[in-house]
Amino acid sequence: MMIKPCFYKGFLTSVTVITLSLSNVKAAENWDKKFIDPHPQNEDFVLPMPCGGGMVFRPIEVPSEGGVLDDISFQSGQTDTQQGYSDYIRQVWLAAPFISNKSGVKLFYMAKYDVTRNQYEAVMHQDQCSAPTLSGQKAINNVSWFDAQDFSQRWSSWLLANARKSLPKRGDVYGFIRLPTETEWSYAARGGNKVSETEFLAPTWPMPEGIEHYIMAGSELANGQVQVVGSMKPNPLGLYDMLGEVGQMMQDFYHLNRVGRLQGQTGGLTVRGGNYTFNPSDLRTSLREEIPPYDLQTNQPTKLATMGFRVVIAADSLGNLQETQLAEKEFNQIITNAAQISLNTHQLIDKLRNQTTEATIKAGLDSIAAQLDSDARMRNDALTTTMRAQIEAASALAMNIWEHQHTIDILNKEINVLKMLNDQQRTTILNNIDNHKMILKGSCEGFLDLLRQIANAPKTLDKNKQFPVVITALQERGQSNLVVFVQKIQSILDQPQKEWNADFVNKQISLISLSQARGK
Repeated sequence: MMIKPCFYKGFLTSVTVITLSLSNVKAAENWDKKFIDPHPQNEDFVLPMPCGGGMVFRPIEVPSEGGVLDDISFQSGQTDTQQGYSDYIRQVWLAAPFISNKSGVKLFYMAKYDVTRNQYEAVMHQDQCSAPTLSGQKAINNVSWFDAQDFSQRWSSWLLANARKSLPKRGDVYGFIRLPTETEWSYAARGGNKVSETEFLAPTWPMPEGIEHYIMAGSELANGQVQVVGSMKPNPLGLYDMLGEVGQMMQDFYHLNRVGRLQGQTGGLTVRGGNYTFNPSDLRTSLREEIPPYDLQTNQPTKLATMGFRVVIAADSLGNLQETQLAEKEFNQIITNAAQISLNTHQLIDKLRNQTTEATIKAGLDSIAAQLDSDARMRNDALTTTMRAQIEAASALAMNIWEHQHTIDILNKEINVLKMLNDQQRTTILNNIDNHKMILKGSCEGFLDLLRQIANAPKTLDKNKQFPVVITALQERGQSNLVVFVQKIQSILDQPQKEWNADFVNKQISLISLSQARGK
């Protein structure tokens, strides 16, 4: 076996060339890139497959302060109560295992396309390699959840045995292949950190060219059958066919929704994204379906023409001893922070615990203390989310301040340069300047208020860890022009609060150049 680099349209990706026995040389020739990645993009990540094949993954960035126990929460589901028993909005938590070269994020990898028939055959029949075909570029269907698990296991084992170094690592352990969880799928389908919060909460990701260009579904487009993967446009993360085409089986089993949280019974298979039989306008990223794992007609695992899968690259939660020690340290710090938030109540519980010898009462007090810690941790998580939102809002206000300063400067220059202005024209410009000054004053007041909220946040929050997360989020959403204003906020926070006033703010923001403010 040898690993060779392969350039796709000016960027480097890893494609492994597999050298097999002479009897399989012809069948195991490297696949043409059209069978691996018909739409190459920057940051594509390619893993080799048996029989000379490959699969492309997209890096999915998840905000992180860098800790082992860091995660984010977001709202999954829909606010509409129709089918609320299944799809109603609920809070979920997500973290990613792999480090990134960008600050403020970690990564997991999701397949760019549904698993194709070519790829499925390469893994499941790797001892009988056959050349890929155009018809084999259709998404695999008529396979069971157990088949998808078998595919993941076989490919993971093959990668570890034949191309281990092509896998991303977490600490000392290598990644492995599995189906996505519902939370991973929901985050990626909505556009992750590539979309604004408003777009993230919408029924579908932004589709500027119209839904018919993004979703393979309905009689006119899908023609009642599975189509070649990647025939439509991708979502903002570069993922194709996240809605329509074939329904995508999840790693976790189905639960009903009990108004804002999952109900306790574990059910059948969870399938997301709808399929080609749906009307495109009926599809949404919140759609969840439960499919029985077994077919009562055949007494065998359920296989449907409308059901397929895509995979992710995952990893162990702890990659080495150092991460285990960090997890313990971070956990203890969270407990300490939580205890500080509810210190008086904890002291009362400790006093009551010491005064009783009844085991049942002690167990009850321990349960109350644990719930207090959990509630305090949730409040701290909410405060973290709030601070990030405050930083973003303050950066937008800072840009607004700069824009009004810039406009006032231009108008003042007009008055000084254009000597031929009559009294009415001069009055109009002066009134315009006064209007901008009034708006500027209000913006400065709002900016100062946000600064004080950030500065006076509880000490359990590490402000310095929030700024890289916000900066990366802005860059990924195409708002890099705001980064300089976030950095200006950081520098102002380093100054004594007694110096904070409107004149100080105006002076600090006026130091930002035109090119910096425009993100150039």
